[in-house]
Amino acid sequence: MVRMTPRTPTTPAPGASGRALIGRITRLELIVGALVAAIMALLVFLEPAILRAPFQSGRAVLFTVGGTALAAVAFVIMLRLRVPAIARVVVLLVPFLIVNWWLISPYFVDNVVDEAFSTSISEQRGADDAAADDAPADPAVPAAPTTEAPPVTEAPPPTGPVLLGAGSFVGLAGYTGTGDAGIFENPDGSLVLRFENFDVQNGPDLKVYLVPGADQTSLAAGALDLGVLKGNVGNQTYELPPGTELPPGSYTALVWCEAFAVEFAGATIDI
Repeated sequence: MVRMTPRTPTTPAPGASGRALIGRITRLELIVGALVAAIMALLVFLEPAILRAPFQSGRAVLFTVGGTALAAVAFVIMLRLRVPAIARVVVLLVPFLIVNWWLISPYFVDNVVDEAFSTSISEQRGADDAAADDAPADPAVPAAPTTEAPPVTEAPPPTGPVLLGAGSFVGLAGYTGTGDAGIFENPDGSLVLRFENFDVQNGPDLKVYLVPGADQTSLAAGALDLGVLKGNVGNQTYELPPGTELPPGSYTALVWCEAFAVEFAGATIDI
């Protein structure tokens, strides 16, 4: 009679499970991973700002680190479940391409606009300079007496937008930005923010805000959301909400990345 000895379950050696998972990674996945890494390295070489962008704010870091961790967990789960290699590649690569196209393509693509406007910042600045040149050199010196009083005439009401104040854009947080920003008042009392000769480095999810105060780099209390940036290059106009009143003071026209809470460019306007 043969006595059967029960087999004792064996415990996998430390690291054996990890080595087994690594062994399931196919050549296809290694080739795709190497190709993606090479493309990303080339893009960073062409535009170094790509490498800086994921670390400019806590929200950007959370998005980058969280997305990478989620992809890694998904990959390990698919390896454990023995999901076919081609399915693993598709599941990870498609979202990666979509997200990175949204994030990276603006660095290489300019959105150019050229909205017409009945006047311009430079034109009205020139008119103000001309009026200043026509003023008396020394207002403290009284004018020579005249025998006849000049007729009193009322200035005609403006027939078009009037420039209340203007300023020049500067780049913020390492980004580049140039051009002019001005606030105009229309004959009906409504207000618009106008960008001219505008050129700012492009980015994802850019919006325009008018923020109370000079040289603002964040969305302070009272900031007006004027909508999505129409183009990172060119002349464009943004209507302020109906009924908006701007007391005399300083304001900042701010180009802001909504997705990652990062400032791109700003112009201080005094009215």
